[in-house]
Amino acid sequence: MALRCPECEANALRVETAIELGSDARSDEVALQIVNCTRCGMEAVAVYEESRRGALDDDSVDHRAYPTDREALAAVRAIIASCPSPRDPNCGCRGHQRAREMLRGGTEPAGLDWSRRLPIVYVRS
Repeated sequence: MALRCPECEANALRVETAIELGSDARSDEVALQIVNCTRCGMEAVAVYEESRRGALDDDSVDHRAYPTDREALAAVRAIIASCPSPRDPNCGCRGHQRAREMLRGGTEPAGLDWSRRLPIVYVRS
């Protein structure tokens, strides 16, 4: 399945790196990601949330990107890179703690615009 870039609308968006954060009050899976477009070069911080609550066939996915300057991208990359096990949502490292704090609004790098939500669309390939 391809991802459509929210900027140029090409089916060329990819997840560069991610840290899995497990579940929260709303979602069964949450991940903080860096995404980039191989066509237009857009880079952004993204949040992936999936909920499987409710009826058996009632999965819900919310995947969105947020405009980000280079310094904020570098800060999020450093958070993800600091984790020895980014695919383990139960990891208790400082990187996981900082990522969770960021998503809760406790700390966020300057230059990350949480108010401008860009939806990421999945396209059948």
